[in-house]
Amino acid sequence: MPTLETLTYDDLKSVLKSESLGRARGYLDRVQNAVRQGNTLTAEVQGSRLYRVEIDVAPSGISAHCSCPYDWGGYCKHVGAVLIKWIVLPASFSSVDARAPILDGYPIEVTPVEPPPSYQPTESPWWLHETFENRRAADEELLRDRLDGIVMQDLRRMARERGWTVRGTRKADIIQQLADQITDPGQALKGYLDLDEEHHNAFRALALIGQRRNPDPQDLARLAGLWGKLTSHKNVNTYTRHLWETGLALPGNYDAYPSYGDFVPRSILRVLPPVLEDVLPATPNPPPGVSDVRQADDVALVRAANQITLLLEQSSVVLRPPMPRPRMERFHTTLQGWDYDPHELQQAKENRQLAGYSDLTLTVPPPPRRLPDEVIQRLAPVIGGEMALEFGYALLVATGVLLPGSPVTVWPEVKERFLRQSEPAQRAILTRTYFSTQNWSALWDVLRARDDVHLRRAYHFHYFKPQDLQEDLLLFRHLVLRALACLPEDKWIALADLFDVMRVLWPRFDRTVWQEDYYRSQAPAWFLASRDGAPLDAGDWDLAQGQFVAYIIAGPLHWLGLADLGLDADGLTAFRLHGLADLYWDRADAPVPRSDAAVRKTTTAPAEAVNIDARAIRVVPSQIESQAHNLLNQIARLETATAEQFAYRVDSEAVYASFETGMTLAEIEAAWETWLPVPMPVAIRDQLTAWWEAYGQVRIYKDLTVIEFGDEYALAEMKAVAPLEKHIVAEISPRMVIVYPEAVKPLTEALKQAGYTPKQTDDV
Repeated sequence: MPTLETLTYDDLKSVLKSESLGRARGYLDRVQNAVRQGNTLTAEVQGSRLYRVEIDVAPSGISAHCSCPYDWGGYCKHVGAVLIKWIVLPASFSSVDARAPILDGYPIEVTPVEPPPSYQPTESPWWLHETFENRRAADEELLRDRLDGIVMQDLRRMARERGWTVRGTRKADIIQQLADQITDPGQALKGYLDLDEEHHNAFRALALIGQRRNPDPQDLARLAGLWGKLTSHKNVNTYTRHLWETGLALPGNYDAYPSYGDFVPRSILRVLPPVLEDVLPATPNPPPGVSDVRQADDVALVRAANQITLLLEQSSVVLRPPMPRPRMERFHTTLQGWDYDPHELQQAKENRQLAGYSDLTLTVPPPPRRLPDEVIQRLAPVIGGEMALEFGYALLVATGVLLPGSPVTVWPEVKERFLRQSEPAQRAILTRTYFSTQNWSALWDVLRARDDVHLRRAYHFHYFKPQDLQEDLLLFRHLVLRALACLPEDKWIALADLFDVMRVLWPRFDRTVWQEDYYRSQAPAWFLASRDGAPLDAGDWDLAQGQFVAYIIAGPLHWLGLADLGLDADGLTAFRLHGLADLYWDRADAPVPRSDAAVRKTTTAPAEAVNIDARAIRVVPSQIESQAHNLLNQIARLETATAEQFAYRVDSEAVYASFETGMTLAEIEAAWETWLPVPMPVAIRDQLTAWWEAYGQVRIYKDLTVIEFGDEYALAEMKAVAPLEKHIVAEISPRMVIVYPEAVKPLTEALKQAGYTPKQTDDV
């Protein structure tokens, strides 16, 4: 293998095409600022613009990077020009000291990076504009859109099959009438119950699979076969066609790219009973073998999230730095953006496996925790552990309460809007955020807990980026959540019974689940592997999919108060759901809080959670509702905050800011009575009353404009003919008014149109 000392022209033929190599000779005089540093050459080459070239020549091979856009195989002529110049005229390269490793403990050269700075997104968080009504309307629009793809003859046949009367000749009118009937709870239930057993089983399978891209009909047939063989029709698609011909499913778009198969829309599943209710054993009591029942608390995570928000707001927390970036990613773009195993990369480089079409696969390690260790140690007890803290932090960022980036920063307007929500509404927001967020996945905690399973990606899939992996993991999350949302609620389900269904529904944990039919014979872009790097097979289902499903139930769904857990010595063995289907199918905006007081983990009587001394208010943060924290933030300053106690002090600036937003003394008193378990002390009431009575008695305005009229009649006239009234801050005299600066331009135009010639002056 060549080194810089032994490099010859023939060595270049393996890394440059003959055309690039030939053109490189004409660029020798354009090479500028050539430098050798150890085994690295850097230079600038004048082409249509000045391009930056960097080349490593090592026993493992030649690696190069150029800032030009060349991408037609091999390296570009600019790289060739630098290499040829080194071969023919090495003395033209200045020399600097060899590069030393930047970080100890890394076998490859890496550069430390800082966490990205915090920033405010350009769009407001989803929950501030995506209302419950909007989501349901979007489901209805999807239903009408897919009905529009059915010819009129089949639409009328659908109506006849169901005994529905449709009137009119316009397709849009027919579609709307059918949509109303399809989503009518009574009509949907009747159609569902009228199905024969085989069509019933096909419907269950179609409901579980969802609107999947390029589904394999055999997958659907195997799933439906769990509950009985399909013998009436040879092709499973015949069953799905019958289902949409009777308005219980919708046809796919097989002619589009990417195509989607037939599916049961959310607007239908929303009004039906759980489709797995009669086929999975469900009992009111935990199954045999359950030795420990852990009931979910439907307010614990909400209160902990609010508490953590206020604690993080109190101190400037800098996030943990990402993995340092390997220098070699400059030469191999398929490494860019990915976390990595540095020893694995070094070995691949030495084995010359980093070529573009290598069959190399690389480990993708779980990302590092975002919060630093000292913060995790301080806050983990508040929310129930390190994993719950990482989950809660991710949700707070995804909801916009916390801004993305470092240092951790609160988005004040969003935090205030969030705290004003009721606790059931807050839980619904956090849960729906979990449904859709890509900044957290259960897989990473599953992999952290094991050393015999890891995720690998195929190196030659240059187009496959970290964002694509996040999207795939989100699809797998929805596959699990959809199955769980099809289960009966408030009844115990054995985990093994759920696994019997999930093994057929989800046989592989890799990218092939989402690949096109004609790509499925290829190796997946990513997969879960055993310790030796071999892809997991069906016999490893419990190690991969099983762990993933169990973690979703025992982690996020339990933390969110949606799943009770039944445990034995080996871990989760059964579960009971509460409210998941209502949120997943948008049956309700927020689940009704559970009435069972036994699920509340309160350790302090409500009245004892608040202690007041003069204007100092101390509270046990986990024992008061989020609306109480919101009220205290509106009238007081948070002085100290720990997991056990928040100390507020009633503050004039906070109260003034609340008055400025339109809040009144009466509203403050009413909120106190509603959300705090102790009466408002007389001293605090008297102070708030004094501030309220003094509010507005004196006002100071900055940056205002004075308009002076020649006589008092002009002012009266202008109020009549120009939009002056709404801009006036104050009338100083019958001839003089004060307005805001932004009103000057429109008022000047209005004055001119009224026949005046206003003179603008900056004289004071």
